[in-house]
Amino acid sequence: MLRFLAVLLVWWILTDGEASALAFGVGVAVLVMLVSAVLFPRSGYRLVWYRVPGFLWFFVVQSAVAGLDVARRLLAPSLPIAPGLRALTVHLPEGAPRWLLANVLSLLPGTLSVRLQDNQLLMHCLDTGMPLEAQVRQAERRVAALFGVDTGVAL
Repeated sequence: MLRFLAVLLVWWILTDGEASALAFGVGVAVLVMLVSAVLFPRSGYRLVWYRVPGFLWFFVVQSAVAGLDVARRLLAPSLPIAPGLRALTVHLPEGAPRWLLANVLSLLPGTLSVRLQDNQLLMHCLDTGMPLEAQVRQAERRVAALFGVDTGVAL
């Protein structure tokens, strides 16, 4: 039901609350809910809802800082970039926490999650010299807090 309501809310926002689009939106929401339930079944992890605003603030701030860094690098005459791949070990439990971490890191400018296999995350970086390990650990701490899980490792 929560998936249905979330998709319907997104539909309502995308259609600017147009009442005539609601009937079609309900059908789309039902279809998306069913497909997402098959592709992404419930996991044993639940979000700690009161930590969501702090996580969103972290994400927005990190996106802005990283976006400015990417712009600075690309607009500099010397073009200080050194793209490449880096492999890191993640300490979050398998499932939703790891997937959220990989997706959050992909949405931050300058990094892209290429592959998540077991506890290994392969990332493409705009600059392989950037402090990627520290950024990943910071994001990992935030995701762990968001799900209320213990990584078993001091991050």
